Amino acid sequence: MEAERLRKIDLFASLDDGELEELAEIADETSVSEGETLARKGTWSYQLFAIEDGEVDIRRDDDTVATLGPGDVVGETGVVKRGLRNADVVAKGDVKVIYFTQSQVKRMRKSLPDLDDKLEQILEARSG
Repeated sequence: MEAERLRKIDLFASLDDGELEELAEIADETSVSEGETLARKGTWSYQLFAIEDGEVDIRRDDDTVATLGPGDVVGETGVVKRGLRNADVVAKGDVKVIYFTQSQVKRMRKSLPDLDDKLEQILEARSG
């Protein structure tokens, strides 16, 4: 994966070229179609997803509580806190995501303190 693609994700935007290259080497990607569930409430969270293209609805029960799009991340709560997912993530159209596994996120947080701070800020903002 090209490191420059990661720069478009808010969480990674301030990282230097070397740090982005390091992340690009371990990143993976996938796509989901409209109506498909990227993550299901009540399941274990093993991945942090960064939305590259498209939008997803964050749903709790039958309520859409947020819509996220390019540059946003989702799945951070379960990955960082090692818990069950607290919402469904459903594609509003075709969606392309870059993702990192829980163990990759753990390593990133240790080696990139700025990234760890940003993840904590996102967690705080979404839990409030």
